[in-house]
Amino acid sequence: MSACFDAHSHLPDSHSAPTAHRRVVCGTCESDWGAILAHAASEDRVIPMLGLHPWYVAEASPEWLPRLESLLRSHRAGVGECGLDFARKEADPKVQESAFRTQLRLAHALHRPVAMHVVRAWGRLLDILREEGVPTAGAMVHAYAGSPETALALQAMGVFLSFSGDLLRPDRPMLRKSLLSVDSGHLLLETDGTADLVQVLEMAVGIRGMTAEELGAQTWDNGNRCFRELMA
Repeated sequence: MSACFDAHSHLPDSHSAPTAHRRVVCGTCESDWGAILAHAASEDRVIPMLGLHPWYVAEASPEWLPRLESLLRSHRAGVGECGLDFARKEADPKVQESAFRTQLRLAHALHRPVAMHVVRAWGRLLDILREEGVPTAGAMVHAYAGSPETALALQAMGVFLSFSGDLLRPDRPMLRKSLLSVDSGHLLLETDGTADLVQVLEMAVGIRGMTAEELGAQTWDNGNRCFRELMA
């Protein structure tokens, strides 16, 4: 295959092997935003995203939002990853929702794509997207793990759905059903910084019954559409 699009990854560590994939690299907290921008400046295959992950909302500084907006205004970067994660006992849904809404509004105002992290909060995600609107510059849910019905609802709103290395796990049969519910124009694949993208692609190919070349080309085109505002 000549080209692969990794729709969601993180900063590589010192032991990471170089990759030829075009990849979206997401920030999660204030401490990694500068490194994300530096990495993107040194690597032309990297698409940078800066955001406040729901895991880190409670510990963010009072200045996180003006700093994020300043960086986004001065750099070509998207918003994310941000979102909702109600799986942890210490999660404060109201605080998470406030930070998520704020970042969605920033994506709208600056016309930037958004990458969303969602765990056990699918109903609230749909409610918030209906209230705030889906950013027209592009929107993606990474590591999609919701139901086929939710997948259909998100696609109808124009949201891209990205599938991670979780597809390789034999204990996730519902994930395979969700993958089949995504139309070819809204499908993305990702490593989430740890999986092998070719293995994820091969698993998706087997589930959807198409060739690696076809799916690779489709997800490449979809990635370029979802993140078009950040392309040189």
